[in-house]
Amino acid sequence: MTKTQQKKLAYTLCTLALLIAMMVLLTMTISIQTPFFKLSFGSLPVVLAALLFGPLEGAAVAVLGEFLVQVLGPYGLTQTTIIWIWPPAVRALVVGSAAVWLRRRGVRLESRPALCYGACIAGAILTTISNTVGMWLDSLVNYTSFTAAALWVPARFVSGVCTAVVVATICMPLIHSLRRSGVLRHAE
Repeated sequence: MTKTQQKKLAYTLCTLALLIAMMVLLTMTISIQTPFFKLSFGSLPVVLAALLFGPLEGAAVAVLGEFLVQVLGPYGLTQTTIIWIWPPAVRALVVGSAAVWLRRRGVRLESRPALCYGACIAGAILTTISNTVGMWLDSLVNYTSFTAAALWVPARFVSGVCTAVVVATICMPLIHSLRRSGVLRHAE
């Protein structure tokens, strides 16, 4: 491995660690959470990682961040933790895949607002579907009723789409500013 590759790897790992910490803090402090839906800005670092580095790095931020949220939060480590750490990765896979696909065509996703909003909204919808499946699996494991949770599904889709629009609105100018400042010179 060359010195340049080592620098890039170290920079990427440090940035991902900071984004994981940011996800944990945003999810645990700036969020409205009920048993049936959650309004949080924890997806902001996931989308940033997906736009900057790609789908796998974004998914790593999502999975590791959500694992820490689950363990450090009110749930702790349970038999259903594995069910809950994967849905946030869906958003990263959708947004990151769109970013990589456009990057190969010489365009950055954050430079195309309509496409960026579309990718973030699609990621939010698929994440909400994944969370709904997670709620159903959790109800099977814990022998609880899924009916009450199912009633909140429309509200969860609305909050997910609204959060996706806000997150995309924050991410696009933020990444442009980071690129202009030179902070991301080792990320490319």
